[in-house]
Amino acid sequence: MLAGGGVIKLAMSRRGFRHRRSEDQFTIRGEYARNLQFVYAKEYDTRSGLVVDLVYFSVDVLSEKLVIGLYRENPTIENGIYINASRSLDLKQFGADTVERELDKLVTPVKDRLK
Repeated sequence: MLAGGGVIKLAMSRRGFRHRRSEDQFTIRGEYARNLQFVYAKEYDTRSGLVVDLVYFSVDVLSEKLVIGLYRENPTIENGIYINASRSLDLKQFGADTVERELDKLVTPVKDRLK
């Protein structure tokens, strides 16, 4: 499992996400926030304004699962949350291919993007 961080970092860098090292930059509350390990962010300019994707990775130790969550919002407007979803992956199946598949299902393209 020691190489697991490299699998996640590579998958996220391919998608253009940056690792957020400071927890005070973004606050994520919820069931998995206590075990938060990695948070990656990516910003998009759209016709509707700024859209920020936060993808977080945590571990549900009791169920032995990796939890991957997506929080997509427009921080410039009140109640600008577009997506708040998560998927889980059995730790026994953890690998580059399975992480990529789960990210493909979870992190969908942002609509209404400016070029």
